[in-house]
Amino acid sequence: MQRRSMRICAVALVGLIALTGCGKKKGGSHDGGLGGFVSGGSGGNDNPASGPTDLPSGLPTDLPSGAPSDLPSYDAPTPSYTYSAPPTYNSDGTNDITATGCDYDESTRSFQYTLNLRNPETQSMHYSITIEWEDQNGGSLLGSDYKSVTVASGGSQTLSATSYRTLTEQTSFTCKVTSALKYPSST
Repeated sequence: MQRRSMRICAVALVGLIALTGCGKKKGGSHDGGLGGFVSGGSGGNDNPASGPTDLPSGLPTDLPSGAPSDLPSYDAPTPSYTYSAPPTYNSDGTNDITATGCDYDESTRSFQYTLNLRNPETQSMHYSITIEWEDQNGGSLLGSDYKSVTVASGGSQTLSATSYRTLTEQTSFTCKVTSALKYPSST
């Protein structure tokens, strides 16, 4: 118990000496007279940017400068890009269609036309086809149909075009594919 109280006394005594300035150096001047503590300043060095002047002795003086000369050289690889143009195709698909059976069915009161499609392209193509039936004498439109179909590369498909209309008199008419737009299929 006595040892503990001696420690407390020693700590208190050191604190008192620090606060009263009893332990400060002679010959130094302190602004403000605050005892042993000085705020601010550079710690006694008048030129803080100059750094230490007492370097330890025995440091090597032949330190290398620059990079070593025996490093291997490195050539970065040149990236190569290969551009492949998209396949070309004819967007007009009328040459891919053969049509037969231009007729009028009186029992169903409908115009009929059969389309045979063959895709000659190297990719799957989507066809949007418009078919019309016209009066051969006056050129007026008697009926029309629209077909939309995808045909695989080199594949073929048969479509039946139909347009319903009641004819009351003998009529001469023609069947024709008026447009057949084709473009690459995304599926």
